[in-house]
Amino acid sequence: MPLTRLRELINETEMFISHHAIYISKLERAVKNHEEFAHKTCHECSFGVKWDSMAVPVKSELPEEVRALVEEIEKIHCEFHEVSMQIDPKNPQPSDEEKLNRMKELSASLFQKLLALKRLVKEE
Repeated sequence: MPLTRLRELINETEMFISHHAIYISKLERAVKNHEEFAHKTCHECSFGVKWDSMAVPVKSELPEEVRALVEEIEKIHCEFHEVSMQIDPKNPQPSDEEKLNRMKELSASLFQKLLALKRLVKEE
């Protein structure tokens, strides 16, 4: 049962990753134009909301290898949003470019971990 819920969630991996790519793109545009940006925490974005409702409740029931990957994904995802919140598009800083690059790295890492999780839960 826990793996079934997880499989259901990770079948939407590509969509969630595209959401994060769009998030970065909108943040970059906001910085460039000195516009307001609606930051979201890792629990407020669509991935986080779904993750919290589908993965977190079954985490303790997952096999150790799967649970470790789930926890790693959560950590990367929350760091992605924490880095984004350090950027104030209305008051751009020289370090913003570095932070945006870090967000891109985290997004790529998140995608890799989600694909690894997808492979792992198909095997279980």
